[in-house]
Amino acid sequence: MTRNMRTQSKTPDDDSPTIQQFSRRSKLKLWSFRLMAIALPMLVVSIVELLLIGFDVGDDLSLVLTVPGDPSALRYQVNPLAEKCYFGGRELSGPEPRRFDLPRPEGVYRIVVVGGSTVLGFPYPPELAFPRQLELLLNQQNTAASFEVINTGIVAINSFSVADIANQAVAMEPDLIIVHTGHNEFYGPTGVASTDAVAPQALYATAVNARRSRLFQLIAGCFSNDSKNQAHAMESLPATVTIPRDGAVFQQAENCYQSNLERIVETTSSAGIPVILTTVASNLSGHSPVSFHVPEHLSKKDLERWMASFNRGRELTIAGSWSDALQQLELAKTISDDSSLLFFRMGQCLEGLERFDESRESFELARDLDGCRFRAPSSFSGIVRSVATQSDQSDVFFIDTAEHLAAEAGPRALGSDHFLEHVHYNLSGHRRLAVILGRFVQTNVLDLEWDSSKVPGDASFDRLLGVLQEDRLSGLSQALRVMNVFPMDATFDAAVHQQELIARTTREFGALNETDQAVFAGLSLDDMSMHMAKVLGDHYRRQEKPVRELAYRRCDMVRRPWDSDVVFRLARCLSTIDGERIEAVQHCRHALALNPQHAHARRLLAVMRDDSIR
Repeated sequence: MTRNMRTQSKTPDDDSPTIQQFSRRSKLKLWSFRLMAIALPMLVVSIVELLLIGFDVGDDLSLVLTVPGDPSALRYQVNPLAEKCYFGGRELSGPEPRRFDLPRPEGVYRIVVVGGSTVLGFPYPPELAFPRQLELLLNQQNTAASFEVINTGIVAINSFSVADIANQAVAMEPDLIIVHTGHNEFYGPTGVASTDAVAPQALYATAVNARRSRLFQLIAGCFSNDSKNQAHAMESLPATVTIPRDGAVFQQAENCYQSNLERIVETTSSAGIPVILTTVASNLSGHSPVSFHVPEHLSKKDLERWMASFNRGRELTIAGSWSDALQQLELAKTISDDSSLLFFRMGQCLEGLERFDESRESFELARDLDGCRFRAPSSFSGIVRSVATQSDQSDVFFIDTAEHLAAEAGPRALGSDHFLEHVHYNLSGHRRLAVILGRFVQTNVLDLEWDSSKVPGDASFDRLLGVLQEDRLSGLSQALRVMNVFPMDATFDAAVHQQELIARTTREFGALNETDQAVFAGLSLDDMSMHMAKVLGDHYRRQEKPVRELAYRRCDMVRRPWDSDVVFRLARCLSTIDGERIEAVQHCRHALALNPQHAHARRLLAVMRDDSIR
């Protein structure tokens, strides 16, 4: 028995050191294998990505780029291709490829404005939009600092993309970020009712970073749908234009909007950058609803009564019989009060009766009930206010720009005096918004006095911005194009809105002389919206009329002084005019400072030097 016990004591059990060591080694090998299985594909992807970058395959889609060629001035710029990571292959406008210096120069106060097409300035070029006008105003108010306002607006994006842009904008070393977004919340990338579902909303930031990779661009290029990508964004992005105000989709959009604004505040506060959250305004009286809800929940008899009263009220509204029309519409309202077009017609009647406060309320309700969600609803203003005021950060500011615009517009609801169509400001709207923001920045952020006497008059403002008469025509022409695209062409008063735009276009066109009319009539819509001064200058260069050309080259220089091609074209024009050679040489040197590789500027400078020696 003793021998058996001894024999058993020599037999190793599960708790012996040998077994434990073997078990630990096995687990170590298993986890090593697992880590290698994860790391190896990542390593391969990283190597492929570096090779693609090295061979210049694909595009750098970062918001901030280093300007190539080692320029001696303005070494960084906003990337005009930055929007490509937000859309599934669509190429849309923005942002403005403005150049700037890093680190931020001493004495420069830099503001970055983030948002969608209303920020970018569509359908005008960004150099005429309210961010540039804000820059002009602040520089007029202050001499102790130089103000830069960088426009990072991109067409059709919503708060998901804006939050990403705000995060990247920190690299620009801004003193202030202004957020102006809300209209594209439903239909922008990954919006709750968008056909452009980049990724589940919780993974949107990850998906955007993946889209920036060269490997993703290479793969996506093999599967791109050209017909889809070339379709008008307004027509192709909405998955539905019948979104009820009391539905789950609407609530989800509100939640996303609030969450993304909170992310922006977190980003700016962590970076120690003040931020201004603003509300967005829309055309209330000058744009009828797109989606008309017929109250089909009514009994057949009540529906017939509702339709009879509504149709009679509509007929009387068209005839301008405001009191009688309002009576009929209010009768329809007692039967059912959830129709957007009913309240729009009531707004028209109340405005005709000069009951302006009531008319504005009706127009706002018409917008909020409109199932087509291109215009931010009233609830979004409350969300912006809530995010700003509930933040415990002292550098988060709020301004209800929509309310300020409405107050300054006078008693009538916001309409065609400020907008070209549903949401895009006309030049007057941009100017009014710039003044509102300029005053707020000056008094609330900088804690300085606002001097109204330093606000330029309209004529001076146009001159300082480089506004052309043709720009106004371009804006109206682009707005007319928008009103002929679905779902805008399904707006109930689409024909009326189109005729109004045509009438305004005709008046502006008639203000041009016959020569300028002929030139403008030959322009494409793309030339109108982005390259007006350049295209007109090119026309008079071909006509060998350097004096006329010079006026447009100087205008272009006012708009885009950071563009080496713009500076060169001005220098080239000046070189052909007697007595302007000295200035031509100065601009040639400036073009080379912006782009040392500019062969045309180098050649022109050499020619002018040779001529001066001879």
